[in-house]
Amino acid sequence: MKNFYLLLFAGCITAAISCKKETVTTSTKLPETGSMKSTTSDQLVSGSNSFGIGGFAGLSTDQKMVLYNKLEIQYVRAQLTLKNFKGGIGGPQKLSNNGFKVILNLNWSLVPKKGDDKTPTTWPQDMNLYKQKLGEVLSKYKPDVAVIENEPTVDIFHKGPVEDYITELKNAIQVCKQYGVTVADGGIHVPLILQVRDGNLNNENAVEVKKLIAAYKTLDLDYVNIHCHGGDTYTQGSFEKAADYIRQQTGKPVICNEFSLAKSSTSLLKDMVNGLKQGDYKIALIFSANGDDRSVPLNKGTDLLPLGIDYRDMIK
Repeated sequence: MKNFYLLLFAGCITAAISCKKETVTTSTKLPETGSMKSTTSDQLVSGSNSFGIGGFAGLSTDQKMVLYNKLEIQYVRAQLTLKNFKGGIGGPQKLSNNGFKVILNLNWSLVPKKGDDKTPTTWPQDMNLYKQKLGEVLSKYKPDVAVIENEPTVDIFHKGPVEDYITELKNAIQVCKQYGVTVADGGIHVPLILQVRDGNLNNENAVEVKKLIAAYKTLDLDYVNIHCHGGDTYTQGSFEKAADYIRQQTGKPVICNEFSLAKSSTSLLKDMVNGLKQGDYKIALIFSANGDDRSVPLNKGTDLLPLGIDYRDMIK
């Protein structure tokens, strides 16, 4: 296994974007937000970018919606697996029916959880079968954004040449465009993006990210997806620099469908939220876990913890 994943969690930095729960309309057009780099930190934290949340493992869709409403958000994350898809889209469809905007991860097969002793998944090889399965989903349900796979350069999740992921993504984009669905990649990480920018290709994951960025320039993606899992501090300007570099290299706007905190800290959360706003991320979703994977929770059951309340108040 490559050494990147440990390095990522040791050295990472971050921030995020937000969204208020709005009156439901028939439009799925995503908001545009201008650069806020000249705005003060206190002004930034009370902005109105499209923030939301993912996670809440172990809770039902109904329980998650209780938390979403308490957070006063609209953008939420869900996932489906294509390989064994049998037609069930209950959770994501229920979220959409209740006015939430669903950022849907579409994974070919079940991705191992962090810490599990499982074999990483391989990329799909039969593109006709892949497009058939993806079409079966999108003919029944249209998410607000389709995210193709999750973190393609994280070695505990996936194995095989990154070129195979690029092939999958290219075919996924074709199907998404056929059904009129907005599409993004599975997420590349801030530290690796900055390594590529600085010409530091001393590990295989950085080489993979360089290849992905080159491919994203030519692929018809609507967004490039950037992830980061924060340590104990936030390095000022890192999220903005990563976003600027991706926009420069690909010509695409950026989103973040996963950022997280390694400790429950209001000041760290504020720094990360402000960094995402300054970086002009069109959508950003915080990840609420149980702390085992360096992602602290924002909830206990269907109650918000103090950090969850802080997040709600920051993104109003």
